[in-house]
Amino acid sequence: MPAALVVALLVGSVATPQVEANGNLNALLQKMEKAHQELKSLKAELKQEKVNPQIGSSDTDYGTLIYKPAVGGKGRMRIDYTRPDTRTVSVVGENFVFYQPRINQVVKTTLAKASKGRTGGYTAIIGLDGSVKNLAGNYNIKIVKDEAINGEMTTQLHLVPKTPGQMASLDIWVSHKHYLPVQQKFLERNGDFTIVQLINLETNVRLSDDAFVVKYPSSTVVVDKI
Repeated sequence: MPAALVVALLVGSVATPQVEANGNLNALLQKMEKAHQELKSLKAELKQEKVNPQIGSSDTDYGTLIYKPAVGGKGRMRIDYTRPDTRTVSVVGENFVFYQPRINQVVKTTLAKASKGRTGGYTAIIGLDGSVKNLAGNYNIKIVKDEAINGEMTTQLHLVPKTPGQMASLDIWVSHKHYLPVQQKFLERNGDFTIVQLINLETNVRLSDDAFVVKYPSSTVVVDKI
């Protein structure tokens, strides 16, 4: 054992790996919580890849995302997919809208139903849509490693739900610049997974509430109207 380490152990100045890991995690979660509290709005480019390893298939969608957290009212999020086809997802409070111009249809339902798979196209961005305290309450969390994502340094967190469900695990890459998630990987119990990236993320930009309202022609077929 190196002499320097022996001295450090004797004087008690070196933490065990587990204690150090817990300290690093708590510090990171505190920074994420502070960033969440200070966040007024957000916009970013979005890349979403869905992979089915069993049949070796993958589908990648591109678009933009805007977001406003709930501050004494309704939280708001909107995703406008632009490639390979055009469609829009909007969440305002508990109201969920999924518009598909290609088939001239809009689904209007609740966020709870959309989250359970009643509709397609919904992607929750964990770490944006609630307090980090709630995140720690719902998942067992550990630090994996530091890694550059799209040229931005991040810390990867591995989360396992405390209550069993469709999702087996979740990985979040937290930006060292914003202390917000810039990449997430959702792993389902059947082995399928989805990777979501937020690229060129900007915070506290000017966004009106009207920006989250989905507009469509009167001829559009409305399904499951609220």
